[in-house]
Amino acid sequence: MLARRNAIRKRLEKVKHRTSNAERIVRDRAFSFIAALFGSKKGHRTAPDKMKEAEKQVSDSNDFDFLVGRWRVHHRRLKERLVGNHDWVEFEGTCVMQKILGGAGNMDENVLDFPGDAYCAVTLRTYDAAKRQWSIWWIDGRNPGHLDPPVVGGFKDGAGTFYTDDTLRGKLIRVRFLWTNLTTRPHWEQAFSEDGGKTWETNWTMEFVKSHASTRCPVIELRQYTMVPGERDTLIALFEREFIETQEATGMTLIGQFRDLSDSDRFVWLRGFNDMDARAAQLGEFYGGPVWKAHRDAANATIIDSDNVLLLRPVSPTSGFHLEQARRAPLGSDTKRKDLLVATIYHLGKTKGADFAAFFERKLRPHLTQAGILVLASFITETHPNTFPRLPVREDANVFVWFARFPDCEAYEKATAVAESKREKEGAVKLAELTKEQSEVLLLSPTPRSLL
Repeated sequence: MLARRNAIRKRLEKVKHRTSNAERIVRDRAFSFIAALFGSKKGHRTAPDKMKEAEKQVSDSNDFDFLVGRWRVHHRRLKERLVGNHDWVEFEGTCVMQKILGGAGNMDENVLDFPGDAYCAVTLRTYDAAKRQWSIWWIDGRNPGHLDPPVVGGFKDGAGTFYTDDTLRGKLIRVRFLWTNLTTRPHWEQAFSEDGGKTWETNWTMEFVKSHASTRCPVIELRQYTMVPGERDTLIALFEREFIETQEATGMTLIGQFRDLSDSDRFVWLRGFNDMDARAAQLGEFYGGPVWKAHRDAANATIIDSDNVLLLRPVSPTSGFHLEQARRAPLGSDTKRKDLLVATIYHLGKTKGADFAAFFERKLRPHLTQAGILVLASFITETHPNTFPRLPVREDANVFVWFARFPDCEAYEKATAVAESKREKEGAVKLAELTKEQSEVLLLSPTPRSLL
């Protein structure tokens, strides 16, 4: 049994770190560059020697420790640089940062939802213990073979300042990075100077907010129930009274409960788990416990079919649901909600989930962003065997699922009309090639106590 659990854990670690092709290219480029910087050469110290030295310089090489972890990032970027432009583009993104090289460096993976051109990127930072300074490279996923000159500098009095020389439109410019507010909400900004540093124009800022929920639910169940006609509200009332807190008491997360607006006899809900072993233990605890035993007959009497279940995992470590700001209404709440959650399910056939995810990021997400549709979360099929066979899942499924949220149905209709008017033939043809059947679109109205 122990050996089997260890094998499962190893497989889960592989699952958790799968990324899209675009992200993998950028990551591989970063690590290749690390190897080039620190590879063993005659007359030079080896990477292990540098790691040992870095450990001695722990107070200085820890300058960027404030950034370790997962973040949601608000970007403001000037439309045009050094032309007197004052129009800013604002958009969201994510950042995941980790230390590398035994503390002699760090890197972060970024997803930037820039309107019409969403992309991924990597920041690579290395620390020179002898000079007591950092070098920082930015690797753009749209052109991962190109490296700009590194900005170089360090921290003093709680702020980081870094400089380099570069060119813009054929002219020499000075580039400056600033890091401030390190212990509260980190702030980064980039500025350019065309007069040697006498005056500066800030053209890009990032505000970082710690994300505690990006790995809260690495395993997701999307459950669609076919109801006995007219019994959906009966189950919802029972569910919200008896089955939310009692399931979460086992350690799982009840993400959301919904009425399907396209089918009056369908109930849809989402729940999440830390991993597949936890799923088995927590489901066993709930379905073997007194609350389910007391109410299962009443619940089952409202349901015709409960086997339409997709087992999912986030496309990347940061593409799941971010629930840190979500608040559940108290027991007994019956307030009707106007907001709408839309789930789009693509059936991939033989297409690999990672390949479709790369296509989605490159072609579909920018198109959606142009139409004002922001992707809330995205998932692919979790391929691990069902660890709780008592509850069937669609083990033959191979899907890509993304979610978006709208203030109401009218906002959804307007956004989809804009998206349809901007649809590109090339993208539609490629989408048809990568999928095996018509996509499913679920229009989901949250119940009063839905967390999402």
